[in-house]
Formats: sequence, C-alpha cells, structure tokens
Amino acid sequence: MQRLALLLLLLWAFSNCKRDKSAEPQPLPEVAGIVGKWHLVETRYTAGDSTVVKNMTNEPQKAFSIRFDGVMLYDGYGSCCATYEYEINGNVFKVKPQKDVPYDINCGLVDCFACPKLIITQAGDEMTIESCFGGIDRYVRKK
Repeated sequence: MQRLALLLLLLWAFSNCKRDKSAEPQPLPEVAGIVGKWHLVETRYTAGDSTVVKNMTNEPQKAFSIRFDGVMLYDGYGSCCATYEYEINGNVFKVKPQKDVPYDINCGLVDCFACPKLIITQAGDEMTIESCFGGIDRYVRKK
C-alpha cells in the first residue's frame, strides 16, 4: 500500500511540472546558424565613387537579434520595413513568423521600401548582411 501511495505521489509530482512557457522554441534548421543576439561592428557603403568603412564597435546601437523563426528584431521589435527573404550562405529562406511580431507604434508613420532579399553570410560567430542598397553590415555574435 505504501508503495502504491509513493508511486501515485511521484506520478502526480511529475505530471504537475511546468515547462518554461517564455522559452523560445528550437530554431528552424535553415536559420539555426544565425539565431541569437548580434553586435554590429562595421558598416560599409558607397558614397559617390568611394567606399566608406565605418567602425561601429563603440557606437550606440539598437539591440539586434534574430529569432528562432528568422524574424529580425531591433530592441525587441520587428523592423517596420522587414525583408522576408534571405539568402543564407547561398540557400534561400523565406521568413514566415511562427508567433506574433511586436512592432513599434511609430511604424505606422514610416513610408517603407524593403529590400526584396538580404544576402547573409555567416560562419561561426561572424555574420555579414548585404542589402539591396549595396550596404554591407558586419556583426559578431554576443556571448
């Protein structure tokens, strides 16, 4: 009888364990390498006939992260003019948000032109994102 009571108590205890609902789901395999928090270290763009390279390591910037489903977030908000197709290391990925994307209230005031596709090159803890405007941003993963 005691064993039965102990078994029932253990079953009840384990069945009432709760998982952390705030934890993000596992990253989609296509974006697993780029998921996480990133720090912008360099931006490169063309001005006239010159290429400008600017070190951004110590510049104030928004917190940038890529969510488990590929959605890019800036200070926790989705981009007002988000791009929904990436070419990641040569493979095309179409972003389909798996949960709600929070947007800043000021997005309603923005006249958008989003790039149809971003070119993302990632190896280890370094990543570059090239936009259709010709700019290239270089990031390192935050630890």
